[in-house]
Amino acid sequence: MSLQGSTGLNLLMYPSSIVSSGRLRKLSNSLQSSGRFSETHIVGIDSGDPAPTDELADGVRVVRIPGASLQQLLGGIRIMLFWPFRVYRHYRKQNLSAVAAQNVYLLPLAYHLSRRTGAVMVYNAHELETETIGARGLKQKIAKFIERRYIRHADVVSVVNEPIAEWYSTNYPGIEPIVLTNTPIDAGGEVDLRGQLGIPDGELLYIHVGFLMEGRSIPLLLETFAANPRVHIAFLGDGYLRPEVEQAAAAHPNIHLLPLVAPEEVVSVVRGADAGFCLVEHVSLSDKLSTPNKLMECLAAGVPPLCSDIEEARRRLGPELSRTWILDSPEEQLHAALERIGQQDIAEFKRQWRGITGWEDQAAELVDAYREALAAHSSNAESR
Repeated sequence: MSLQGSTGLNLLMYPSSIVSSGRLRKLSNSLQSSGRFSETHIVGIDSGDPAPTDELADGVRVVRIPGASLQQLLGGIRIMLFWPFRVYRHYRKQNLSAVAAQNVYLLPLAYHLSRRTGAVMVYNAHELETETIGARGLKQKIAKFIERRYIRHADVVSVVNEPIAEWYSTNYPGIEPIVLTNTPIDAGGEVDLRGQLGIPDGELLYIHVGFLMEGRSIPLLLETFAANPRVHIAFLGDGYLRPEVEQAAAAHPNIHLLPLVAPEEVVSVVRGADAGFCLVEHVSLSDKLSTPNKLMECLAAGVPPLCSDIEEARRRLGPELSRTWILDSPEEQLHAALERIGQQDIAEFKRQWRGITGWEDQAAELVDAYREALAAHSSNAESR
């Protein structure tokens, strides 16, 4: 997978403070280890904390350019109006080999930087960018205009799963995205959660991983487990609904809140549970077509995920397992599902499950696409 010869910088741009973006870190490591770039910069926002730069690995670092905070008045608007100009000024005279927008609103920045420097332009869509819960009304119209205007200028386009790739190919004929699913890093261990939490034999332990926020069925889970004391749930994550989870854990011995762990340890924790949850609410088309991290963490751990009706979950589980592990209506079916699912269902999942493709095996295709685009740009420059 090596791309011989080191040239310029590789930029991955995302409008956040880049505190815990596992996908960007994995992506930057895979691209930098190809040997093609002098350095890879994950370019984010400096809003005062953390430090302006972080060294992540050999040749990989986070570079935070000053910008507003989302918590400030009109923070989102200020970020998208002013921060891209500061990024452009910072990098416009540097030796760039590739510039990648990780967000639809950064496509104009990637385009103008690539034209100014001769760099390869890349669009790494982290979700169905114009069909999210946050993209409504005027904001959605702007996002659609930007994507239509700039996606055809991208030398490389990547998305997170097959359903979203099909959507992009259908809506933008001629665009054939590379699929790079956010497969989690697996340290290979297993945490004894049952022993740690004192779960009695014969009582199942479920785990919910990820942000404690709206759209993830947190209130439904708390209510349902409070009414089912012989089934346990452990939450691993943080977020603004954490106080509600803490209150429920204090009132019900079958509801547990786990301490946070490093990203590379999450799969080991999940492996210690009997089953997991991926009850993403269908508040947007992007959610329905998503590949949630919690789904992939369960599958990487070999633990069955009890899911809402997500297309990618059905595709990966297949028709037989889907009948057990996918709920058409979690609000109406979750209580009954907790009563009907037993050890035999978990054993059947483990018997049938064949695992998932690792990150590096998938990343090889994206690295090859970068190599081909860089070679094409080099050839075009020599012919001029």
